[in-house]
Amino acid sequence: MPTFAGHFTTSRRQPAQPLEPVADPAGWQPAAIAATEDWAYRLTPRDIGEITAAIERAERRGVEILDMTRADFPLPTLAALLLDVRQELLEGRGFVYLRGLPVAELGLARTAIAYFGLGLHLGAPVPQNSAGHLLGHVRDFGVTYDDPGRRGYQSAAALGFHCDHADYVGLLCLRTAKSGGASRVASAVTLYNRMLAERPDLVAELLGTFYWTRHGETPPGKPPWYTQPVFSFERGYFSARGVSSYIRKAQGLPGVPPFTPAQEEAMALYRKLVEECAVDLDFREGDIQFLHNHVMLHSRRAYEDFAEEEKKRHLLRLWLKDDRGGRPLPADVAENFCGVTIAGQVLTVPVEPVEVVETA
Repeated sequence: MPTFAGHFTTSRRQPAQPLEPVADPAGWQPAAIAATEDWAYRLTPRDIGEITAAIERAERRGVEILDMTRADFPLPTLAALLLDVRQELLEGRGFVYLRGLPVAELGLARTAIAYFGLGLHLGAPVPQNSAGHLLGHVRDFGVTYDDPGRRGYQSAAALGFHCDHADYVGLLCLRTAKSGGASRVASAVTLYNRMLAERPDLVAELLGTFYWTRHGETPPGKPPWYTQPVFSFERGYFSARGVSSYIRKAQGLPGVPPFTPAQEEAMALYRKLVEECAVDLDFREGDIQFLHNHVMLHSRRAYEDFAEEEKKRHLLRLWLKDDRGGRPLPADVAENFCGVTIAGQVLTVPVEPVEVVETA
């Protein structure tokens, strides 16, 4: 039976409280991550055989991806490894790579089934945008990243460090860019501890209320923004959000106050120190990256793409809610970590890339 001997097997967290250093297995240093690849698991021929058999079973039974459940994608031995992956996300370093899914051999349609099925063993997919997409396509659609109604994953721009609106985010690399586009990961725990050591007064600012744009993806009866802190604590657990464009783009929305000088200073220090906490990770064709959004921050570097459509950089994305019980969260944080829900939304699983246009 395959196993993933993750960091969760040797490390433990201590109860966390505001304005005190946080001891958490997810509080790693970038040099330590760069020095090893024990956070990655390479799929074996046996694993790939199980995945292929599960795809064929779903196809024979005529199960649509949208209707798939964990039971519809049985993995006799690999399922146990995926439980270890979930444990590593929850109690270990907070991120895991699975390497070697034969995406070119499978083709896009079967790869989508495989990826969705693997994700179901970690959690329940939730919608990633107002169009109700449970499977996202990360590609350059030529959008302007500064547009408050558009999101950076549809551009080729460098992204600020952020986390997504679900417990876990998964990214599967179908094709890499012509140049650039490196995946970047930072520990929010390490960032918090470094900020606390340098400027505890600014950490206190980030424990306060911030406004975040919904990019036009507004649930019924809600304003075009929501509020929550950057750093939060609940029942001895630390969690964090990224100081990303979501905060900056909320400025000017109705009802959003301007930043205070202390908030501006806190965000500036955050952005400076997160660069020191980050590591660039090799992200190759067939790699799957799973991240725990409550303790990991992720971004990517800007990239130059190929001119030919069939060669362009292309990732598939999943947002997953832990349906077995995840990290304890404050109510205002938990409310905004269940994906994007708006009135009249119909859930879909687009296998081909789809550009999403939001209205801010």
